Amino acid sequence: MSRLALPAGIVLTLDCAMVYLSGLAAYVANHGLAVTVGNLSLVALVMLGCLLPIAGGFLVFGTFRGTLRRTSFNDLMRVGASLALGLAVVVIVKIAWSDNRIINTLTMRDLMTMCCFALIIMCGLRIAVKGAYDAYIRYTTSSGAYGYSSDRLINLEMADLLERHPIKVNMEHISKALSSRRIMVTGAAGSIGSELSKMLADISPAELLLVDQAESPLHALSLELERLYPNVKCRFIVADICNSMKMENLFRHFRPEILFHAAAYKHVPLMEDNPCESVINNIEGTRTIADLAVEYGTQKFILVSTDKAVNPTNVMGCSKRICEMYCQSLSKIQNRCRFITTRFGNVLGSNGSVIPIFREQIRRGGPVKVTHPDIIRYFMLIPEACSLVLEAAVLGTGGEIFAFDMGRPVKIVDLARRMIALSGRFDVRIEFSGLRPGEKLYEELLTDKERVIPSSHPKIKIAKVYAGDYAGINADIDRLVATARSFDKSATVRGMKEMVPEFISSNPLYSSPGQQTVQSPMASTGVRLPDPPPPGEFAANTIGGGGTPEVSAVYIRYSHNLKTS
Repeated sequence: MSRLALPAGIVLTLDCAMVYLSGLAAYVANHGLAVTVGNLSLVALVMLGCLLPIAGGFLVFGTFRGTLRRTSFNDLMRVGASLALGLAVVVIVKIAWSDNRIINTLTMRDLMTMCCFALIIMCGLRIAVKGAYDAYIRYTTSSGAYGYSSDRLINLEMADLLERHPIKVNMEHISKALSSRRIMVTGAAGSIGSELSKMLADISPAELLLVDQAESPLHALSLELERLYPNVKCRFIVADICNSMKMENLFRHFRPEILFHAAAYKHVPLMEDNPCESVINNIEGTRTIADLAVEYGTQKFILVSTDKAVNPTNVMGCSKRICEMYCQSLSKIQNRCRFITTRFGNVLGSNGSVIPIFREQIRRGGPVKVTHPDIIRYFMLIPEACSLVLEAAVLGTGGEIFAFDMGRPVKIVDLARRMIALSGRFDVRIEFSGLRPGEKLYEELLTDKERVIPSSHPKIKIAKVYAGDYAGINADIDRLVATARSFDKSATVRGMKEMVPEFISSNPLYSSPGQQTVQSPMASTGVRLPDPPPPGEFAANTIGGGGTPEVSAVYIRYSHNLKTS
């Protein structure tokens, strides 16, 4: 099935037909069949005139978009609003020309009855089709909605949970810019790294060097690329990015022109327990790769960062923020290598994301564990996240932080409910476990001091961020890494806080003595919770204050000054 069950034009045509037939049925109900047949030509003509403003309401509210596969309560509300708008226009015309016999053919009772019939039929049909689609997913696809063998179904599920159209980029443009180049990917066996590797192999690079310390996933990737792209020259290197001698040997022999740095420890709870490893791997490893990129003439260095680097409340996010700071400061003092940072939020289906965790919990019969009923996240599909990273690599000229438009945020509890419904199981309950140490209720893509300017791609914005002093940042990292190598967790986190003043840990183990914490009713420990944003309201953070009112982007942050709706 396609992303939409029916093309938008067909849905709009069917909606108009249902309204028209509802009008005829309303006239029969109010005046009788004999009267209707006797005045059929006049009634049919007047009904056509009434249909035009109602069709205009459909266009205004977009009732034909995102249906029938993904109908929600908001979709049904839009149907009602469009009918109400069309009816209001008809009533105004009727009052304005009250002496016109043709216009008075339909009484107010006829119009109200018509709208009631149309609303019931249109909403009922949408609900029925949605239920039929879910039944199709549950019972007619091999192994069920959470079967072990249907990759096609899992991909379909991901797109369904996203609740928006996947972002598209011009891969032909990217191919022209990156083909026939020597390209290196660190963290190549991870969720993002492996998808990047496949996309890069598809554009025929001169050579592809794929580096990861995870042997088995890298072996699996090598088998897949050898099968799909037998003519692409790929090298698979098992190596730790913190091994400076090994990495220098790779740079000396391979001389990468483009480097995508995706290697990092990313799991928030694990890094809370292992802050020293987060510093050594994420920060020292990134510095090692960045320095070698400059020394060996790499033209572009693309750092894959995260929204958790913004106003971080956890060790992992702070480590990535320090990586951003180092790369930006290094970009400012030299012209050999252009450093580009990409920020985006959670990726559906990636290793450690909630999707595979929820899927496994549903398979076991539950409960599905959600940390907090109000927690929200931005989501992307792995392919669209990687395609935007490639686009940013082409657009970047050095020193930028690119923030991706990830659409509207999703409530995790709603995502869990949708997955349970999709699975066809009705005995699975949701259990709230409380926010984990270092976890936020919501994520941001920009700090209060950052502003964005548009790029040539509508879904990518460029954050204007002050690049710090290289010498100072480098010296701070030296001290921080030395502390981390002493395996003193508390001292390591204190060093991170000194480098990133906005880092306010929500982990009680690392909280400052005077830091205020809030006790979650579902958590067993006190954690600092950020102020919840106004539901459904956002403010654009743009250069010159020209904020767009549309609810659209990752570069849009919550405005605590807006009135709560």
